[in-house]
Amino acid sequence: MILAKGTSHIGPVSLAAAPERVSYMVEGVTGPEQRRLSEMGFVEGARISVVNRTREGILVVKVGGSRLALARGMADYVMVR
Repeated sequence: MILAKGTSHIGPVSLAAAPERVSYMVEGVTGPEQRRLSEMGFVEGARISVVNRTREGILVVKVGGSRLALARGMADYVMVR
């Protein structure tokens, strides 16, 4: 990604679009599975990273000390920075 000179603030992106092996902070969770995702540890301010993604669209995500598998559709509801 090429950033314009002087760009200091990039908005949140969907976890489904986030590159692997980078640490992120959860900016917010939306959608019909908001409560379920929150119970799994996807809460505002949580540190997470994408460990792996499969061709079928499954993301393996590290949340705290746990690794969880999320379908791409669920990962679309998690916004990270």
